[in-house]
Amino acid sequence: MPHLTLATPPEGVSVTDLGSTAPTRHLGYVTTPALAQTLPVRALIRELRAAHAR
Repeated sequence: MPHLTLATPPEGVSVTDLGSTAPTRHLGYVTTPALAQTLPVRALIRELRAAHAR
């Protein structure tokens, strides 16, 4: 569940910190070379690279 949903859990609900072994989700984007040259896809790739560099 989203963290904010569990920030103040209702009575009877407990929250367990999973630490560094918590499950994660990685999303990827696959495109063809032809689509990679379109402005929207280039902008998306630029944003993803900038976010990854942080």
